[in-house]
Amino acid sequence: HCQTICPSGFTEEGDIHNSTCKLCPSWGCRRECVGGKIDSVATAEQFRGCTHIKGKLEISLRTSGGNTLSVLESALGEIKEIEGSLQVTRSYPLVSLMFLKKLEKIIGVSTAEHKGQVLHIINNKNLELLWDWSKGRTINITGGTLYIHSNPKLCYNQLLPLKNMTSNPRSNFTELEVSQESNGYQASCLPDVLKLRVWELRRTAVVLTWNMYCPEDMRKLLGYSIYYIAAEKNVTLYDQRDACTDTWNVLDMTIDEARNGTRDELPPPETNKTSMILNPCSNMQPSFYPVTPLVPFTRYAAYVKTYTTMQDRRGAQSSIIYFKTLPGAPSPPTSVTVELRTPYSVSIKWAPPTMPNGTIILYHVEVHANSYNKPKILAGNINYCGKPNALANMIKASLEEAPETQEEKTTGDVKNGSCACNEESKSSTRFTSRAEEERMESINFENDVQNQVYKKADRPKSKTMANRIKRSLDISLSSMLVKLTENRDPRPGFNYSNSTDEDGYVKSLYYELDGKTESLTVDSMRHFTWYTVNIWACRARADNETKERYDDTWCSERAYYTFRTSELPNADVVNNFKAEIVKSNKTFPDVNLKWDPPANPNGFVVAYNVHYSRVEDSNQGQDVGLGTCIISDDFETAKHTHTLRALSPGNYSVRVTPITVSGAGNVSNDVYVFIPERAVESGYEWAWGLAGGGVVMLALLGGGVWYARRGLMSPNEISKLFPSVNPEYESTVYVPDEWEVPRANIEFIRELGQGSFGMVYEGRAKNIEKGKPETRCAVKTVNEHATDRERIEFLNEASVMKAFDTFHVVRLLGVVSRGQPTLVIMELMEFGDLKTYLRSHRPDADSSLPKKDAAGDPPTLQNILQMAIEIADGMAYLSAKKFVHRDLAARNCMVAGDLTVKVGDFGMTRDIYETDYYRKGTKGLLPVRWMSPESLKDGVFSSNSDVWSYGVVLWEMATLAMQPYQGLSNEQVVRYVVEGGVMERPEHCPDRLYELMRQCWSHRAAARPSFLRLVTDLAPHAHAHFRHRSFFHSPQGQEMYALQRSALGNYHLTTRYRYKLKLL
Repeated sequence: HCQTICPSGFTEEGDIHNSTCKLCPSWGCRRECVGGKIDSVATAEQFRGCTHIKGKLEISLRTSGGNTLSVLESALGEIKEIEGSLQVTRSYPLVSLMFLKKLEKIIGVSTAEHKGQVLHIINNKNLELLWDWSKGRTINITGGTLYIHSNPKLCYNQLLPLKNMTSNPRSNFTELEVSQESNGYQASCLPDVLKLRVWELRRTAVVLTWNMYCPEDMRKLLGYSIYYIAAEKNVTLYDQRDACTDTWNVLDMTIDEARNGTRDELPPPETNKTSMILNPCSNMQPSFYPVTPLVPFTRYAAYVKTYTTMQDRRGAQSSIIYFKTLPGAPSPPTSVTVELRTPYSVSIKWAPPTMPNGTIILYHVEVHANSYNKPKILAGNINYCGKPNALANMIKASLEEAPETQEEKTTGDVKNGSCACNEESKSSTRFTSRAEEERMESINFENDVQNQVYKKADRPKSKTMANRIKRSLDISLSSMLVKLTENRDPRPGFNYSNSTDEDGYVKSLYYELDGKTESLTVDSMRHFTWYTVNIWACRARADNETKERYDDTWCSERAYYTFRTSELPNADVVNNFKAEIVKSNKTFPDVNLKWDPPANPNGFVVAYNVHYSRVEDSNQGQDVGLGTCIISDDFETAKHTHTLRALSPGNYSVRVTPITVSGAGNVSNDVYVFIPERAVESGYEWAWGLAGGGVVMLALLGGGVWYARRGLMSPNEISKLFPSVNPEYESTVYVPDEWEVPRANIEFIRELGQGSFGMVYEGRAKNIEKGKPETRCAVKTVNEHATDRERIEFLNEASVMKAFDTFHVVRLLGVVSRGQPTLVIMELMEFGDLKTYLRSHRPDADSSLPKKDAAGDPPTLQNILQMAIEIADGMAYLSAKKFVHRDLAARNCMVAGDLTVKVGDFGMTRDIYETDYYRKGTKGLLPVRWMSPESLKDGVFSSNSDVWSYGVVLWEMATLAMQPYQGLSNEQVVRYVVEGGVMERPEHCPDRLYELMRQCWSHRAAARPSFLRLVTDLAPHAHAHFRHRSFFHSPQGQEMYALQRSALGNYHLTTRYRYKLKLL
């Protein structure tokens, strides 16, 4: 990319529009710049690459950014000559001027402002050093004088080498040039030398020792400061260092700590102070100080200096020493990845540890096959046939929540990917097992030091982390769907043996690879199997390291990766599939199915999906099929067989799909089974004919007797009436039956709302369902002021439901008719009626209507279609039972806790939604907005009229329970519907949904689809679990649907025949 400034060692050539950077010659490039003032790091960038400055270069830094010296060295490090003057004033961040690392000459140009002062250094309170004169550094200063004053930490002896670098060498400076009093008055300018050395070295610590400093007055010695830094190369005291950013770590040791730690016995306090004044240097022992924590196998620089009062102008300081910590356990290998090559082969790759802490000589790699927790998987209440991929998704989620997590191991303080100051990182230190190991090593190390130098304190023994981790893993793995193989840390010199399973696939593999190897290919792996690869980085042994310490830390913690091999295509298919009819005297025979499981499946088989359907003779097309799900354990228990029971006559096709861990497998070939009609046994035809003839003769004889008797009656007797009571209006007494429940078994929990006859409660019923000690239920009550007739009507309406037993019709659980109040126990539908549910999910719903589920969003088209097929299935069941609902509406459909919609209440909600009903003349209340034309006109109710109402329910779902025929009065609705009117398409209503409405609203009742036909149309949009719950997919439902299709075909044939007769 383009650069605006040429880098160091290059010079710019060309004009402003077309310039390039050219490599400088061996003697260097010359780039002249005009002097100026540097008051920030940003302004220093203006001088980047400059080698010669014309004029005054003034440096006055008031504030500092991150590592100011490093930035200044990068920007000003190329300056060789200043023709004018160098002025450094009030630069608080500066500790030295070593950032001007190539400065060789300052040529003074006398001005009125500076009066010949070529080097002007004043009021820099943290400046300690100009340049490192010990390395032979010189600067040629000509054409002017020096002016160096008021630098409290800049010692006078640091300025003395300048005497011989000016154009006028002299033996001493004048007080006007360099002040001996105002410079260095806060520094120890005549330091004695402390002899610093390493006393003991460990992996993460070092003990430094030095001779105690003995000033003339020990009271001026406050303590010692130990400075250390990681240094691959030799360093100086002021490299990359300023007053605000000190890259050196510092530890302070007070004089009291030094005294107490270096003397076995101290005199009494009264005599101690006196003896220290009279004999300040008596009985002085070397100082010892443990420096920890350090990074293993790292080179460090360190020095120590005294910390004295301002009155002491001497002090002491050691030279810089270097040491390297012992090797330690490497950090784990990084970037472990697995590439799936084939179902049997993978490629494993990794990267070296970020902290090798020694020389990596080998990688110990283990590959282990994990096993599926088959009892845990098969014990789950999951319909694997309906959700074939559910298991693979669950296993993936479980492994993501594996109990052992791999943390990136770092040895420095890292925060958000960048280095953080120690003060910020201390509060957020994480105590991992690795951190605890290092901490315990540090404690043991300090104990060893104190045992030899100080007095060791007794500490209680603590348990190791290994037992706690193992216990945690054992508990967590028992609840996982995949059992991870246990792993052990590698042992030096141990002989590992590979192993395979009974089919020759990899079970456990062990490798010890060269330290430069970073990849591995593994073959002969079992397809669709979970494996774990564990990788340890192991280091070489150091010369001064004991075998015990080496054995404990020679390898890193493991880096691991759990993966699953690829799926093997066409592996999940059953073999030797057969079907045969079981001979018996049953009306509808059984069919016995037999097949062999897949020989080498992906994972293992969890279930088998058996699908069978009737084959039409006319076009060989498949009818809507039935399915059953068989758990693999049940299949094994049945010795690889399964029985289809009570199949009605017809030609059937059967196929089997195995469901494995990977999902649905390959569908088997169809096997066809023909079940013939059951023939009447020969020899009895004459009996049936005789019986039929007898019945006809008796009917004729009875008719003749009645006619003769009528002819003998008088006219008055003939006209006499014999009144009878219409059974629909007959007041009967309710008789308790097997549905009666003891009142003591019913417990009320809370009110749910007002019903048509009284309050409805959520309750708890004991022993009302077989195998369940308690069942949540809805309890309907009768108002305490109700008449006996109303109570009987309440019980009779509830009794209608005794004949119903299907999933999509609300179930009656029991009745309490003895005593008061009368109770009806119903299946609990947690979300209430569908009308309220839909209204509560409007975007602008009234806040008084509670949201019925967590989301609270309007139902999606998929939700509406699912509700629609569930209502149609419930109505299909009622139609098969010859029951006409007469009041199908959203208010009479109930929503369960899992959002299943069921038909229910059968007239028991009329008083709650009284505005939905209309009294026509002297008749009772009628739901005219949901009624068909024939019902409004002639009072005819049938399953076809229920289909019309079903279309209105679809309209309610599409509009979130708006009132049908809005803007029309009830009288207008009656007239509008009778005359052939239907409602318009709701806003944003999909074509598919409105087409269903229009089919249901056909003016001719016979042209409307049946509920079974509606289920067929909606079946492609249904959830997988629908086929296992529905009436439609039951044998009775399929038989009913086949009869309807047959009748419909005969109807069309008859219609065409009549049409032809009319033409003739």
